[in-house]
Amino acid sequence: MSHNSIKLAAAIVNRGAGNRAASIFHTYNHEILLAVRGHGTASSAVMDCLGLDEPEKDLVLGLSTQSGADRLLHALGREMEFYKPGHGIAFTLSLTGISLAAMDILSRHKDQDAKNNDTAEHKEDIPMANAHSYELIASVIHTDLATPVMEAARKAGCQGGTLIKAREIGTDASKKLFGLTLSQEKAILLILTPTDLRHPILKAICETVMKENGEHAVAISLPVDAVEGLSN
Repeated sequence: MSHNSIKLAAAIVNRGAGNRAASIFHTYNHEILLAVRGHGTASSAVMDCLGLDEPEKDLVLGLSTQSGADRLLHALGREMEFYKPGHGIAFTLSLTGISLAAMDILSRHKDQDAKNNDTAEHKEDIPMANAHSYELIASVIHTDLATPVMEAARKAGCQGGTLIKAREIGTDASKKLFGLTLSQEKAILLILTPTDLRHPILKAICETVMKENGEHAVAISLPVDAVEGLSN
């Protein structure tokens, strides 16, 4: 099994539903890497942008084989009812490298994965978004900029997002990087969006950060292989 056949699978669900999502990962022989609590703000504008009534979420990350990734997303969508607005989303990203230990863990599940392929359930068609028709935007922002940044992203076409609290680690010498003043209170903003909206949303984030505090925003985008629970 090469690293090209390994995917990083992610599920973002409402707070308290993370354990259920994790159990689905385990049922389909996927190794859980991390379960993280996401935090939103109380702003109604932010919640509108998230498309959720409850701004606090659980983020579950795991490793998957390429063949198992589609089945996992389909199972998450069905069992977590992602077809209902506000119930959550799931997606997969391609990996460019993986440690031998992680590869060994996945190899142990390869036989079981193949066995699952033979069941009637897994022979059904799995409708999902085409490869790379969606992208994941990730931006590091000051927590007090969450509301204006999310409002700007919404105006640019944002339909969903997650804020995860974070903090800077490093020496005092690294307090300023590429013109960005670093502080302890940070948030990682994750937005899953159709590829054609990537540029306007990134532009909106960067322009808003510059307008609010005169600093450059740190933001990236990653191609997403498959999506469950999000429609155009």
